[in-house]
Amino acid sequence: MVTFYDINPDRTPKVPVLYLDTLKVTTIEQTAEETEARGGKGNAALIAWDYGKSINVTIEDALFSAKSMAIMFGNGQVAEYTGSGAYIMKTEQWTAQSTQVGNSKTVAKTAGWSDKYVAPDGKLYNKINPKFYNADNSPATDFVANATYFCSFDLKVDGAVIDISANSFPGTYYVTGDTFARSEATGDDEFFQFIIPKAKVQSENTITLEAEGDPSVFNMNLKVLRPADGIMMKLVKYNLVDGSAATELTSTLYHNHALDVNNTSDATNSGISLGVKVGETITIPRPAGTGSYSLSWSAGNGTTNVTIDEDNAENCLVTGVAAGTETITATWGESGSTTTATYTVVVTA
Repeated sequence: MVTFYDINPDRTPKVPVLYLDTLKVTTIEQTAEETEARGGKGNAALIAWDYGKSINVTIEDALFSAKSMAIMFGNGQVAEYTGSGAYIMKTEQWTAQSTQVGNSKTVAKTAGWSDKYVAPDGKLYNKINPKFYNADNSPATDFVANATYFCSFDLKVDGAVIDISANSFPGTYYVTGDTFARSEATGDDEFFQFIIPKAKVQSENTITLEAEGDPSVFNMNLKVLRPADGIMMKLVKYNLVDGSAATELTSTLYHNHALDVNNTSDATNSGISLGVKVGETITIPRPAGTGSYSLSWSAGNGTTNVTIDEDNAENCLVTGVAAGTETITATWGESGSTTTATYTVVVTA
C-alpha cells in the first residue's frame, strides 16, 4: 500500500489525497556520483568522495483511478463532469438503405440511420447533435442508397474530467508505503514502512493501449527531494504494540461454525462463542433436532449485556447492549423432559 498526502507549510503530512492498494511492484533506487584523488605508483585511487545523491521511486499499479491519473498527468485535480454540458463525441460509419434528399436527422433516419447508440452495456442511448459527412469528409447534402457515410454525434454522460494544460505539472507529496519482509530465521512476516517527506511526481508518463496480451500497468515515477532536515527517506522496521486479544467474531466466521444441535440427548453448545458489537444484531438459528417442539430463548443476565427477540420461535435475534459476556439458552421439549442448547455471546463496544 502507498499513500500520498498533501504537505502542510510546516512540512508535516496534511490530508491523504491518494491511496493505492493494487500495486504490483514498487522500486526504490538510490544513486550517487563519485570522484577520486589519485596518485603514487600506478596512479591508484587514494581517497574517494560521494556526491550528487539521488533517490528515485517507481510505483507500478495494476489499476488506475481518476485521482491517480490526475496526479500523474496534471495538478491532481479531478472535476465533476455532469449537467447539461457534459457530453462525449463519437463518430460512426453507416450505409444508407435508400436514397433520400436532404441532410437532417429525420432524413437520415428515413435513409436507414439509427438515432440510438448501442453501448457496451447493451442499453440504447440517444445520439445528440448528429452531423453527417460523405466519405471525403465533406458535409452530406443527400443520402444515396448503398453509399457509405459518417456521423459524428454527442452522448450525454455523468463522470469526471481531468484537465491537462500546458502549465499544469505534477506536484510534490508526503508519501508512505507499507510492505512485508519475511524473516529467514522465523519464517514470519515482518512489517516495513518507507516514509518520503518530499516526493516530486515526475512529468514523464506513458499510457499504452493494447488490443491483446496482458493488461497495461500504470507507472508513477517519483523523485525524492531533500527536505529542510536533510533526511530524504526513512525505512522503518516495526512491530505493533499494545494490541488486545481479538474476541469478536465476524458474521462470516459465525456462519462458518456448526451451530446446529443434532444430538438432543446432549445438546449443549457451550463451546460456541459468538461476537456482536453494542447496537448491532446477530441471529442464532433454530437448533436442528428440535423437531416440532416449540422453542424458547432466554438470556442468563436478562438485558444487562444483550436484548433478545424470538423470531416466530425459530431464530433468536441478539442485540448488543453493553460490553460483556452473555449466555443465550434455547429450550425445547415436553414438560419435565426438556433439552437445551447454550451459546456464549461476547459483546464489544
